[in-house]
Amino acid sequence: MVGFLGIALPLVFIFMEAYVLKGGVHVRGSLSAYYHSSMQDIFVGGLCVIGALLATYMAGEWKSLDFWASLVAGLAVLGVVFFPTARSGLKPGAPLCGSLPQPSSCSFVEQGLGEHRTAVIHAVCAVVFILFLAVMSALFAVSEVRPKSERSKDQNLGVFKSRARFGIYGGCALVIVIAGIWAFVGTGVWELTRLYIGEVASVWAFGISWLLAAFSLTAPARHGAAELAGADSAVHAVPLP
Repeated sequence: MVGFLGIALPLVFIFMEAYVLKGGVHVRGSLSAYYHSSMQDIFVGGLCVIGALLATYMAGEWKSLDFWASLVAGLAVLGVVFFPTARSGLKPGAPLCGSLPQPSSCSFVEQGLGEHRTAVIHAVCAVVFILFLAVMSALFAVSEVRPKSERSKDQNLGVFKSRARFGIYGGCALVIVIAGIWAFVGTGVWELTRLYIGEVASVWAFGISWLLAAFSLTAPARHGAAELAGADSAVHAVPLP
């Protein structure tokens, strides 16, 4: 669900606005800008689902780095939702959220904190979210490296469980980092802003790594599952009376 939503949402925003709501094909300056559009409900709903799933991912393995990285990413994307970015395309002198008269398009958070302060919190949450997407993809890559103890027991085992998966996970982590940097110092392409390109590339790269981990059922290793398997083997080893 996380992988599919991450890949599909940017496309859903464009398709729904253009063909369902008859708003025309229009790519906005960033994914966050869809909060202040006719796609607000889909933006909020989709990111809330992703945030809740990430925040609870591997909750039974709370001592693992995977759990904490996913928890931070989930809370950060929820911050992206509930602390919206500033409205774009405002006319000079237009009232800002938190001022009087109060614009009707402002959320209650923007009204309470002010539009600029809310946008700053939004930007911090977005940076943390993208950073920890890269961390999670890197952890997926690390999970493909066999521990030394496992290799010492069987000399025929290689360093990687799957060299291809290791390369894809590592490549996705690198793409997320590069895309995150591009969002700040890159250039736009056609009608796409550098921020939009960076955000979409980051989300799609993570979606690919997440789907690969989900379908291959390899990342990350779960200690509880290993302990359960060992206990189960011990039980079956005991002869019945």
